[in-house]
Amino acid sequence: MRNTDGSSSHNLFGIKATGSWQGGEARAITSEFRDGAFVKETAAFRSYDSYQDSFHDLVSLLQNNARYQDAVKSADNPEQFVRELQKAGYATDPNYASKISQIAKQMKSYESYAMLGTTTQR
Repeated sequence: MRNTDGSSSHNLFGIKATGSWQGGEARAITSEFRDGAFVKETAAFRSYDSYQDSFHDLVSLLQNNARYQDAVKSADNPEQFVRELQKAGYATDPNYASKISQIAKQMKSYESYAMLGTTTQR
């Protein structure tokens, strides 16, 4: 996602710029689930100076917002963690948790395949 000047917003997690946000913003078209259907809308997202700032803000958001406490408590179980994020309203997509879990499984499969390739080449 890009700022209006074309530079990166460094927003890795799609965190929106709500009323309490006091930093920069990047506007982008997003798909949101509203009234039982996906709709495209333009929204303001947080913009950061670096990817590190994006990570720090996510951690701060999760740790300091009461609605995400069940997710934080489940941090050692990735599938439960994303289910708790979904329950807390992190994303409007009703399939958010299953989509993220599927991506994680695909990445694990890829990692296993990549590791197999590096061990057989030695």
